[in-house]
Amino acid sequence: MKLNADGCVCVEDGRIALHAEGILLAALAGGRGKGMKKEPDYEFVDMHCHILPEVDDGSESMEMTLAMLRIARENHIGAMIATPHHKGGHHNVPPEETARLIGEIQRAGQAAGIEVPALYPGNEVLYDSSVVDALREGRIQTMGGSDYVLVEFRPWEEYGYLREGLRALLYEGYRPILAHCERYECLVKDAALAEELHRNGVSLQVNAGSVIPKIFDPASGFVRRLLEEEIVDFIGTDAHKDRGRTPEMLSAWRYLVRKYNPEYVREICRENAGRIVGEQRNCP
Repeated sequence: MKLNADGCVCVEDGRIALHAEGILLAALAGGRGKGMKKEPDYEFVDMHCHILPEVDDGSESMEMTLAMLRIARENHIGAMIATPHHKGGHHNVPPEETARLIGEIQRAGQAAGIEVPALYPGNEVLYDSSVVDALREGRIQTMGGSDYVLVEFRPWEEYGYLREGLRALLYEGYRPILAHCERYECLVKDAALAEELHRNGVSLQVNAGSVIPKIFDPASGFVRRLLEEEIVDFIGTDAHKDRGRTPEMLSAWRYLVRKYNPEYVREICRENAGRIVGEQRNCP
């Protein structure tokens, strides 16, 4: 057994990649993307990130936001939708403050010599019965001013609650995106429920950090099944900091293009989110 040029341990029937956080399962030999280049010829759109400073549990300062932007650019991210948390009963950043902060980030980034990705407003909404009214009243922002809404639930909620909440949004004409769908216990236990949601018009988002499978993690098999069936619609970073949960997409992309149809990978890393904000026309 030896390390090849990719830093992988080669064995007769496949290969096992080494990862900084532990040993992870990687693409077996013979994957669809064998021979693919290691750098994308397009930029990604990160449609889920907590990059606005001092508004939620994401970036703690403008300095941290700038560090996150540097990481994003190193990861070929050319556009980002800022999605601060919106939770009922909490102090939430109002839309006008989001717009102001996006302007400040752009100016600070330019002053620091950073090629700032295109930034768009949004929210990550914790669903409750007040969400529809808050959307109607403009207190919750859709994704880039579209009819898409990034919505999350508590991980332990029962499937019936998820289904009815998402159905309520669909009924009102919104297009819900279920944030980090690999976190919900009811879906991980029965992937057919996620398939049902998708058939009924719910888009599914998976975090970039969940793409590369981890040994003994039940969510890894769930994510693999959704990717094989091509019902994951978006890959987002869900970045919160400049360390730990960072805006990194490149390693996930490298894994995906080895395992899955490269055109599908482009759709979920760029085009689907780009269509929301128009970036498929503006990003190289």
